[in-house]
Amino acid sequence: MGALKEVARSILMAPRKKEYEARLSYLSNTYDAYMLEQEKELMDKMKKGEASTLTSLEFVLEEGMKTGDADILIFIGKDAVLSPTAKWEICKAFEENPDGILLYCDEDSVICSDAEWQGMKKKGVSVSKRSHPRLKPIYSPETLISYFYPGNIVAIRRSALKDFPYAEGEPLYDFMLRSIGRLNEENVIHLPLLLVHVHRKETEEPVFFDEGNADRKKEILLSSGVGYSKEIFDFKKSEYAPDYYTAEDKERLYPVYDIPAGTSLSVVIPSKDNPDVLLRCIDSLKAGTQSFPVQIIVVDNGSNDENRRRIEAAASEKGFEYIYEKEEFNYSHMNNTGAAKATGNVLLLLNDDMEMVSPDALSRMTGQLFTEGVGIVGAKLLYPDSSVIQHIGITNAVDGPVHKFIGKDDKECVDYKRNRFVHNCIGSTGACLMIKKADFDRLGGLKEELRIAYNDVDLCFGIREAGLRCVIRPDAVFYHHESLSRGADHLSDEKLQRLYTERKMLYSFHPGIYTNDPYEGMAAAGGTELSFDTENRFTKKKPPEECPKATDFDYRQYPEGIIVHFDRLEKEEILRSEGEEFYVIQGYHVVPHIDNMRFRFRMVFEGEKGKYEMPMPGYLRMNLEGGYPEATNLKLSGFCNFVTESELPPDKYMIGIFADDCLKKLYLYQRTGQILLVEPSNNK
Repeated sequence: MGALKEVARSILMAPRKKEYEARLSYLSNTYDAYMLEQEKELMDKMKKGEASTLTSLEFVLEEGMKTGDADILIFIGKDAVLSPTAKWEICKAFEENPDGILLYCDEDSVICSDAEWQGMKKKGVSVSKRSHPRLKPIYSPETLISYFYPGNIVAIRRSALKDFPYAEGEPLYDFMLRSIGRLNEENVIHLPLLLVHVHRKETEEPVFFDEGNADRKKEILLSSGVGYSKEIFDFKKSEYAPDYYTAEDKERLYPVYDIPAGTSLSVVIPSKDNPDVLLRCIDSLKAGTQSFPVQIIVVDNGSNDENRRRIEAAASEKGFEYIYEKEEFNYSHMNNTGAAKATGNVLLLLNDDMEMVSPDALSRMTGQLFTEGVGIVGAKLLYPDSSVIQHIGITNAVDGPVHKFIGKDDKECVDYKRNRFVHNCIGSTGACLMIKKADFDRLGGLKEELRIAYNDVDLCFGIREAGLRCVIRPDAVFYHHESLSRGADHLSDEKLQRLYTERKMLYSFHPGIYTNDPYEGMAAAGGTELSFDTENRFTKKKPPEECPKATDFDYRQYPEGIIVHFDRLEKEEILRSEGEEFYVIQGYHVVPHIDNMRFRFRMVFEGEKGKYEMPMPGYLRMNLEGGYPEATNLKLSGFCNFVTESELPPDKYMIGIFADDCLKKLYLYQRTGQILLVEPSNNK
C-alpha cells in the first residue's frame, strides 16, 4: 500500500516538480540569461549604430607598453578574448568621452578545458561556460596602488601618450602607477560591460589581480614626480599582525604617509550610561603610537548621576573633555556639538563601543587623509576578540547602504583580498570615520534631520559629490562592540520603520546615487539573493499575469501555519516602473516540517474596500535550508513583489500569504500583521 501511495504521490507531484525545477534552474542561471539578453542588445546596437571613426589595435597585456599606429591601443591578457562587440564599444566610448585617456571594462571567467577554449577562441565564447563576473570600480587610485584592478583589459588613447612617461615594453601596471596624479575620473573610463572573457580550468582557483612588487611600486611612485615624495611617502609593515595572518600577510607592505607639521586630531565620542565601555575605548586610544596632539571630546546626552560622576572623575584623571547635555538621543547633534569644541584640524568620529587594536591606526589614517583627493578615511572593524568582520567600508546596494563583508571571516581573502588591501569605496561608518575639520564644516556637519541612521552615509555621499574620495585602511583595526548603547536596529518594527524613513530622507538629499555605487558592480553589492539585475526587474513593466487582481475568495476560512519574514515593505519613490512610483514587498516564507515544493503561494491584500491577490513566483533564498531542518525545498522561498500606484486602489491593506498544496487539498492562510498603505497616486 505504501508503494502505491508513493507512485500516486510522484504522479501528482510531477507537474509541480517540473515547474519548480525549471524556475530554480532559471534563477540559478540568471547570469546566463542576463548575459544572453545583454549580448543580443549589444549586437543589435552595434548593427544599428554608426561605425566608429577611430581605429584600434590589439596587444597582449603581458608584453607591456606598445605604441602601434592606431588611434586606440587595446591590451588584453594572454588567456583572454574580447567579445564580438568589444572593439566597437571601446572606440565609441572614447568618441563619446573626448577627455578619456585610458579605459577598462568588466570581465568574466570561462571555465573549460584547453581544447574547448581553443575552439571558443575561433567560434565565439559560450555564455553557459561563463561565470565569476568581475565588475570593476570607477577610477580608484588607492585601490590601484594596492593591486592592478583593471585586470585583463586596458585601452589607451595613443595621442595622449606623449604627455605620459613610459618605456616601450614596460608592464601596464607600471605605466598606470606612473600616471597616478596625472589622471582623474574624467580621463579614466570604466565601461560597465562584460566585454572580456578569461580562460580558467575547472581545477584552478580564481586568480587574484596582480599585486606587483612592493619595492618596485615604491620606486615607481617616488620617481614619477607626481603626488608622492620621499618626505611624505613610504611602504611600511603594519604593526597589526594577528596569529591567523600568513607569512605573506605579515610581510605585506602598506603605503604610509607622513603627517604634515602642525596637525592635531580631535576625537569626538558620543556616549550615555556606558562608562566601562567608554573608558576602555579611551584607554585604547591613549595606548596608541601616534606622535601628534590628540584631543578627546566625550559628548553625553544624559547619563544618570552616578555614571556622570564616574566619567567626570575619569576626564580629570585621563585628560579628556566632557560635555554633558541632557536631551533626546540625536547622534548627529551630539557629534556636531563635539566638533564645535574641536581644536584639531582633523576629526575622528568614534563610537564609545570601539576599541583600537592596531597601535598605529590613527597615524596611518591621518597620513592617508592628507594625500591628494582624499576626503574620508575609514578602518577595518572586527567583532570583539574575533576575526569576524563587522565593517570594512560601505556599499550602496539595491536595498540601501550596507556594511561591506559583514560576517565574513578575516582569516579568508575576501573579494580579491580587499580585507587585506587599502582600497577606495563609497563610504565608511560613522562608528570610526576620519575627516578634515574644514571639510566637515564645509558640508555642514552631520544632518540633524537624520537623528540616528544614515547621517554618516550622507556625509560620505557629500564628500563624493565634492570631488573627494573615501579610503579604507585595513591595517587600521578596531574591535566594535556594536550597538551596546541603543540595541540592534532589526529588533523592533519601530526601529525598522525609523530606518526606512531615514533611508528615504538620505536618498532625497542624494537622488542621483540611489541604487548606484560607482565602486561596485550591483552583483557584488550584497543585500539580495533575488537576481543578477534586481533594479532592471523592478523598473520594467510587469506582464498582466503578475499584476494584482480583485478577488472575493474567503482566505480566512483556512488555518495559519506559514512562517513569514519581511525584509522590506515600503514605497519606492526614487525608481519608477514605467513612470510610476511603486511599493516593494520583500522577504521569505516557510511552511515548517514539510516539503515546500508542494505549495504554490499567493500574496493577498485585504483592504477595507476590497480584496486583491497576486502570484508569488518564488525567488532564491539559498540560506534558509539550514535554518528549518525539517522543511525541505526552501531555495525558492524568497518573495519580492512590487505593486505600482495604479494597480491597487488607495486603501489600507493587511498583507496575507496563501499556500495551495498541490498534493493534497491542504490550504493555509497566514495573516502577517503587516500593513500596506496605498496612497492616492501623484500621477492622477
